[in-house]
Amino acid sequence: MKIEVVGSGNSWTKRLSTSFIIDDHILIDVPQGSFKSLFTNKKLENIDTVILTHYHSDHWADLHLFIQTLKHKKFAGKLKLFAPEGFWNKYETLTSAFCVSNNFEFAKQHISYSQLYNGKIFKIANLKLTTYEVLHIPNTFGFVIDDGKTKIGFSADTAMCDSLIKLIKKSSHVFIDVSSIELNKNHLSVNEVLNLKKEFENVNFYAIHYLDDVAFKLKRKINIAHDGEIFNF
Repeated sequence: MKIEVVGSGNSWTKRLSTSFIIDDHILIDVPQGSFKSLFTNKKLENIDTVILTHYHSDHWADLHLFIQTLKHKKFAGKLKLFAPEGFWNKYETLTSAFCVSNNFEFAKQHISYSQLYNGKIFKIANLKLTTYEVLHIPNTFGFVIDDGKTKIGFSADTAMCDSLIKLIKKSSHVFIDVSSIELNKNHLSVNEVLNLKKEFENVNFYAIHYLDDVAFKLKRKINIAHDGEIFNF
């Protein structure tokens, strides 16, 4: 399985906010500011599936630009989109607020939307996607992607919770939110993730969604994912 890190940061870093491309055709999250990198560096016509972990702007605000590009390219197929409850209402509000309402009608015709649920299993090409509702805002989902040989976990934005532990137990590699130095009710802290690394010695952890001072604290203690980095598992 090929994992390309589009962005590894959050809104308060110079790096792009956290986003991934899986096997060249699955896009995980479309944060604000990410589209310029996607448009200039990637073949967007190869993307046939988008997964949104939740509806904070640093995870989906540039989706309308991706859809607009498909419209300009006269895309005639169906884009598979997996997202939390209420996608169409939220997307209509977003396109209205950004004055691109004509984008909404195109999206309705060319997006096949599947709602994420806790514990739901989806098939995407040769991959199995298992979803876990984590502790952030309501309807935030991490997941495990399984290609039959390797199981890769993505924590999404989350604080410590039972679902996160279940996700880690099912994974051999986990891209994990490490947003905070101090204990935080919405995100994982440095010490929490380092303790998870000790507890799950057979799991490889990769820090994402981190601030620069967090990266300094993690240096030489845990793997740190970087913008543009490619992992082959």
